[in-house]
Amino acid sequence: MSGSRSNSSYGSPYAPGFSGEQRNYESHAAVAGNVGLGYGVELFTILPYVLRDHAESHYSYGGMQGSEGFDGDKGFTDATFGVKYRAFKSVDGNNEVLLRASVLHHSGSSGFINAEASYLHAFTPAIKAAFSLDVEKVQGGPDSAGLGAYLMWQASQQITFVPFVRASRFEEYQGFSSYNSIAGGAQLRYTPIKGWNITPGLSGTHFGKRSNYVGTWNSIAASLTVQKEF
Repeated sequence: MSGSRSNSSYGSPYAPGFSGEQRNYESHAAVAGNVGLGYGVELFTILPYVLRDHAESHYSYGGMQGSEGFDGDKGFTDATFGVKYRAFKSVDGNNEVLLRASVLHHSGSSGFINAEASYLHAFTPAIKAAFSLDVEKVQGGPDSAGLGAYLMWQASQQITFVPFVRASRFEEYQGFSSYNSIAGGAQLRYTPIKGWNITPGLSGTHFGKRSNYVGTWNSIAASLTVQKEF
């Protein structure tokens, strides 16, 4: 189960002096399962249940101010299905290459096909790093590709600190030009007892200019995830 809140600010090159802010509130529960088939192959699925999906927009321009709100659908949404494959693992176990593919089919505009390749290296049993490359094709767009780098530091048996950076490229769609994004943040996973994880997170993202009407976006997001492993 997880919840998040994000605040985004943006402007418009077409209308100097325009400023906007968007606030998103999301929470959901999810059931995830995986089955190992041997030879490094694993199947997985994720079925989410949306508890809250609310967005608010506030803007000001030329002395005028306005706001509006939006509530998304609640309840079960479409499941994601995928496969993982460990393509390589060194004899000492310090280097791994993982391949991952997943798909979500949706009759609306939220379906996707995602493919990812990751390289993991263990410097010590407590310090590991991961580098990932992924491409994603989305129903209704925009399609994207991204690079990510993650550091995993197990400070104790109960606490793991994970800072990360990620750069993405989004393709043009529906009149919007292609644009880039850069993100960074950290998560702190706390395991009070075996099988339970509590993970707060904080991140910031900068989105490039999308068109003459929509300028750059800057977003800050905070999240909290509670996970039970069986």
